[in-house]
Amino acid sequence: MAAKVRADKDQVRKRGEGCASPVAYAWREMSTLDPHADLPSPRPRLIVLVLVFLSTLLIAAAAAHAVIMQANPEAPCQGHGDNPQSFLQAHDATVLRIGPPFNYPDPNPLLCVERAKAEGYHVYLSLQYDNAWSPTRVASYFARTLPVYAPYLWAVSVGNEQDIVSKQPLTQGEPRTARVCTGAGRRRRCQRDAGAYYRQVWNAVEPVLARVAPKALRVYGETSPWGFTYLKDSFQTGQPRGAQAVAFHCYDTKWGGLRSVPRVAAWAGKHHLPLWCSEMSDALHPRAWGRRDTPWQWQTLLAGIERRSPDLKMISYYQWPQIGAP
Repeated sequence: MAAKVRADKDQVRKRGEGCASPVAYAWREMSTLDPHADLPSPRPRLIVLVLVFLSTLLIAAAAAHAVIMQANPEAPCQGHGDNPQSFLQAHDATVLRIGPPFNYPDPNPLLCVERAKAEGYHVYLSLQYDNAWSPTRVASYFARTLPVYAPYLWAVSVGNEQDIVSKQPLTQGEPRTARVCTGAGRRRRCQRDAGAYYRQVWNAVEPVLARVAPKALRVYGETSPWGFTYLKDSFQTGQPRGAQAVAFHCYDTKWGGLRSVPRVAAWAGKHHLPLWCSEMSDALHPRAWGRRDTPWQWQTLLAGIERRSPDLKMISYYQWPQIGAP
């Protein structure tokens, strides 16, 4: 009996050797070669390219957002003194910009500023003036207007679109010109332009800013989207004393504006000044001078501009319901 059992086991063993399981077979085959030879493996070059691509996206995304975000809810803030916090939060802004009208004193803009400051936001004051005023009169206007705002200010600009004509009530009027000369001897050249007059205003007002609001950043220009030449003309006699940033309005206009920002920012950078796009927004219902942008088109265009403008340090959103920017 025992002999028969051993014989049966031997037969089973022999049959098992002839019919090895698939797992055992595979293991024997793989053990004689590279154990990973039969498995698909990603190409090292492809992995490197993917990682480089992802890194580029991350760097681009960081660059596109490495700027200050500012917002201006003009009507509710300046007109009614409303708390701007919800508007600022909606646009991820850390700075409130406000441009009170000439009819000072008006309690509503100041009330809005106080509320923003209490919520921890920076306050950026943009003071427009009448272009018909002399530089001395503009300086007197700033000396009267600034003190009530000074305790709240993070930045203050001299002017607001002084380079364009506006004949509406309580606006800047028509740009004024001044004579400016450059060079010496036979190379001396003189001309009249509006940028030169703005420079005279800045020279008169900047000491007032330094005295009345010494902690506030002093912002130069604050021009319209078509003000690049105006800015360059104002620098003909050298870099302006005390300027700490250059402001430019960056609406998507048919010429100038947002699409010129890389050139404007590079110019500002050559003078060691950051460029601020201090007023801008998309426009579903643009004026005759503007381009139509949906919010998605606007964000895509803006991201590309930021990547091409390393000296651009501020972007913004200006509430303008009439053009579709709520």
